[in-house]
Amino acid sequence: MASNTAARAGAYAQRLVENEYVQENLAQAADSMRAAYRRASKRRVEPSRDKKLRRHVRQAGLSLAEAANALKQGRRKPKRRRGRRMIVILALTAGGAAAVLAANEELRKKVLGAVSTPESDHPHAPASPEASAAA
Repeated sequence: MASNTAARAGAYAQRLVENEYVQENLAQAADSMRAAYRRASKRRVEPSRDKKLRRHVRQAGLSLAEAANALKQGRRKPKRRRGRRMIVILALTAGGAAAVLAANEELRKKVLGAVSTPESDHPHAPASPEASAAA
């Protein structure tokens, strides 16, 4: 029985050494507790009334719980989904560019290649006031 407990403890210790996600969560919990301690020692307000202090303590608890769960399950840090983020950024950029082109007539003419050509070349162009006065 003692060897079984020692084997389990050794497995947890090995995971703790190898798993960076657990280490990050433990470091974050320690930082939050340090910040909470500093705030509690500086202020003379009751800790139950200090929202910032409670936030630090709550964050530390959440980080410790996440570290414990990740250690038990062997969970690693979730990989970032760069593909989706890139698609969203490109879509927003394209939408912004379309909005700018819709709002700025000069820029739209420049981009579309309709740089000041004679109006008579355009079949759908409105008649100029000079042409309608001569008629």
